[in-house]
Amino acid sequence: MKHLLWCALFFLLCPRLQAQQSFNPEVRVWLTRWRNVPLHITGESSWRATGAGESCDIPASETVIVERDAMLLTLRFGSKTLRAEEWTLEAEAPLTLSSAQGNDRRSYRGKLVLRLHKGRLQVLNVLPLEDYLRGVVPLEMPPGFPTEALRAQAIAARSWTVRNRHKHEADGADVCDGIHCQVYGGVTAERESTTLAIQNTAGLILVNGDTPVDGVYTADCGGQSVVGVADRDESGKDYCAANPGHHWSLGYTFLEVWQTAEEKDSAQDAPKGEVDVQIAQTDASGRVVMLRIRWGEQTREVSGARLRSRLSLPSTLFSVRLDQGNTIVFEGCGSGHGNGLCQWGAAGRARAGQKAEDILQAYYPGARVAPLSEAMWEWRRVQKQNSAR
Repeated sequence: MKHLLWCALFFLLCPRLQAQQSFNPEVRVWLTRWRNVPLHITGESSWRATGAGESCDIPASETVIVERDAMLLTLRFGSKTLRAEEWTLEAEAPLTLSSAQGNDRRSYRGKLVLRLHKGRLQVLNVLPLEDYLRGVVPLEMPPGFPTEALRAQAIAARSWTVRNRHKHEADGADVCDGIHCQVYGGVTAERESTTLAIQNTAGLILVNGDTPVDGVYTADCGGQSVVGVADRDESGKDYCAANPGHHWSLGYTFLEVWQTAEEKDSAQDAPKGEVDVQIAQTDASGRVVMLRIRWGEQTREVSGARLRSRLSLPSTLFSVRLDQGNTIVFEGCGSGHGNGLCQWGAAGRARAGQKAEDILQAYYPGARVAPLSEAMWEWRRVQKQNSAR
């Protein structure tokens, strides 16, 4: 009995993550992969299509073909043809979308809204935030990562959604399903380990004061976050060192890098003379801000971000050297922009015994975990209203 009392006292004085189920708002996800017609829709159970003020029940055995007819969207199944400017599809079980060729197929929870947007088909998936995350987390972090890392990822992804759900306001959506936002794959992407992590952290986000934190994340920070915080254990080993691509080396001809530094394509002849390459500027984390290259009497500067984009470098945390006078070798560490949660680092920290809260505090200094409230969900709208005054 005394042991049980001590255990109860411990959990009262030292609370850990506790899922919150009270507030679970809907998210409008623009499914950008589905822009072409014809589109095929099937349901695991009977479902309903509503448009132009009328509803039609569709049996599970039917395949509905979505086509465009002038400025209307047409639903064809059996002997029926239905037309409306916009369709809302609702079902108790997930609905499955597939291309006409059948080589792309995905299932989604919640409602689907079909309409025309800028002359093309637009499909929105409207569903509760927690269900949305079930299709996000397994595509943003390997489902086989340790439990505490998955929980940290779930909280970060939930926070990102709260802070960034304005990204596609002009498109009538909150977020999209691609890398412009968070990759989302619906029911097809769901995995048991990530779903459990989402459920165990339900309703929890990162806040700084009363402000939702932008829960950005990166694959591998290279042992050094952008804000200059070292991501290493007591022995000095990078927490993200288990990533097979943690250290990398890539070589390009001098001409390739020289052309990358040019703002516009040019047909001018290449300069003549000696060549040289130097890092001109780095940030607090050692990432390259500007690279300077010299060819004869000409000198060019190119940003690290441009180099990473144009040359497909894993990160801007690199050194450079000339090899045999004609090749520029980039030797780097990490993968991604280096901001926020380091996913491989989170896995390393979890294996070292750290809990999700500890992991998050390491990557988002000054932030704390708190239950999502309606005021936090509306934070962006309030900010815009205040700035317009």
